[in-house]
Amino acid sequence: MKIAVIGGGITGLSAAWELQKRGIEYTLLEASDRWGGKVISSKLELKNGAHFLVEGGPDTLITRKPEAWDLAAELGLLDQVTDPGSETSGTYVLDQGSLHPIPVSPSRFFSTPLLTLRGKLRMLAEPFQPARRDDEDESLANFVRRRLGQEALDKFIGPVLGGIYNTDPETQSIMVSSPIMREMEKDGGGLFMGALLRAFRAPKKKTGRPRFVSFKNGLQTLTDELSRQLTGDLRLNSRVEKITRAGSGFNIFITDGTTIHADGIILTTLANQTSGMIQEISPAAVQKLEAIRHQNIGTLSLVYLDSDIPSEPVISGLMIPRREKRMIDAVTFTTRKMPERSTAGYSVVRIFIGGGAPEMVDFSAPQLIEAVQKELAGLFGITAVPQTWTSFRWQNGFPQAEVGHLKRVDEIEKLLPRSLALAGSSFRGIAVPDCIRQGREAAAKLSETDAFG
Repeated sequence: MKIAVIGGGITGLSAAWELQKRGIEYTLLEASDRWGGKVISSKLELKNGAHFLVEGGPDTLITRKPEAWDLAAELGLLDQVTDPGSETSGTYVLDQGSLHPIPVSPSRFFSTPLLTLRGKLRMLAEPFQPARRDDEDESLANFVRRRLGQEALDKFIGPVLGGIYNTDPETQSIMVSSPIMREMEKDGGGLFMGALLRAFRAPKKKTGRPRFVSFKNGLQTLTDELSRQLTGDLRLNSRVEKITRAGSGFNIFITDGTTIHADGIILTTLANQTSGMIQEISPAAVQKLEAIRHQNIGTLSLVYLDSDIPSEPVISGLMIPRREKRMIDAVTFTTRKMPERSTAGYSVVRIFIGGGAPEMVDFSAPQLIEAVQKELAGLFGITAVPQTWTSFRWQNGFPQAEVGHLKRVDEIEKLLPRSLALAGSSFRGIAVPDCIRQGREAAAKLSETDAFG
C-alpha cells in the first residue's frame, strides 16, 4: 500500500507522521519551496544587532484541544514549549471609534460603558433563556443573540470570535467556530450552567499544561521538527496538476512532468485548490468544493522603538468589528505578550488584514505600509516610522465555514472514492489542533484495508 499526501502544511505533515507510525509507505507533495504552510516563524534584524521573532500565521496553540500538545510530546519538543499567558488579558474592542477593554472580570463587566444596563441585564438573564438541544447548525450571530442578546453580539462576543475567524458572525457556522458553546447549551441548558457542569465533571488532577502554548523559536518549530523526523518520500516544489483514476488506485500528475501512482490519497490543500485537482474524479464533488468560500488574509509585523508606543492604555490586543469600517481587522502588541522575542527597547506590533478590506492583500509594499501607518496613527497615536517590518499575505487563503458547512463536507466525501480523503482548514476546523486531528484521522482511515477496492 502506498499513500500520497498532497499539501505540506501542518495537516499534510501530520498525516504523513501518522502513516509513518503505522508503517505505511507514503509520498508527501508540497507545491512551494518550504514545509509548514501558514505556520511560519521569521526573524527580523536591525543593523545594530537588535533582533525579533515574528509569526506569519498562528502564534499560539490552545491545549484544550490536545492534538498539538500530544504531537509535540511525540516529537520530543515539550522542553521547548513556552507559556504566553492569557489570550484575553489586555484585549480591547473598538466601538464607535473608542477603545474599550473586554469585560472578562465581574467588576469590569458591571463598570464597562461598552454595554448598556439593558445589555448587561440581558446577558445576566442567559441561564433563563430557552435551550436548543438539537444538533442542527446555526450562525455564530444567531447563537449569541439567542443566549446573550444583541448587544453582546455587537459589542463583545461578535468582535472577538468574528476577529479570530476573520469572518462575518451572521454567516459563520457555530458548529465549526465554537461547537463547545452548543455542547454546553445541550448539556446544561445554557452557557452558565454548562460551564458549571464542565467544571464539576473536569478531572481534579491537573494536566500540567498551560491553556495556551508556543515554542521558544516560534510555532514553526513544530513543522520543522515534523519534516525533519519524516523518513518517507518528501518532495517540495511539486505542484499537482491533476489526479485521475488508474485501476483501483490513482495517477498524480505533477507540473514538472512527473507522474506518481498511489493506492490512496490524502488531500490537505484548501478546497479551492483541491477542486482543480479532482475534476476527472468527481465533477459533482468539485461543484460543492467550489461553493466553499475563501477570503484574503494577511499579517504584518512592525518594529518600533518603545518610546514610539503610547504607554497608556496598556493594550495587548485590539479586535476591530467590521462595522467600524477600518482597513485593518485586529492589532496585537506582540512584545507585551511575549517580550522574550524582542530586543529590549523595542516593540513589535502585529496587524491582521484581509477581512474588512480584502484588497489590502494585493497592495504594493508602499501602499500597504502607508495604509497600516494611517490606521495605527488614528487608533493609538503611533506616528513614528517603523524601524523595519515584514508582511505575510495569502490570496483566497482563509476558508469561510458558513452555516451548513459540515453537512456540505459530508456530502462531498460521499461523492469521492473511499481511498481519497480530505483534511485541513477548509473542512472540519481551522485551528492548528483541528488540522493535526484531521490529518491523522485521514491517515488512520486510509490505513484500514477496507478503504480500498
